[in-house]
Amino acid sequence: MSEARHGDPVHCDEGLTSVFALLGKRWTGVIVGSLLDGPARFGEIATGIPGITEAMLSTRLAELQKAGLVEREVLPGPPIASIYRLTDRGTALRPALMALARWADQHLPAAR
Repeated sequence: MSEARHGDPVHCDEGLTSVFALLGKRWTGVIVGSLLDGPARFGEIATGIPGITEAMLSTRLAELQKAGLVEREVLPGPPIASIYRLTDRGTALRPALMALARWADQHLPAAR
């Protein structure tokens, strides 16, 4: 990202555009952040993220699976259950997400 001069068109870095197209969706970053602590069942994730609906959680987990950041393991039942965990690609987001969390603690009053 270079500094623009007045009157120049404004452009965003392609990498930032790509990452925020995925992680910038509501709840997505929070889901990834919750899985940084380790694998979790669907219900555990839903309970740990106040305000998310089960339908939205299901949609976001499917998107994260498609992006290769999360994998799902179906456990035999009864009852049948699913466990979600970050892939290596998902786990590689840890430093960036922790840096954002530190920034929020320092600069966003609501995060304090």
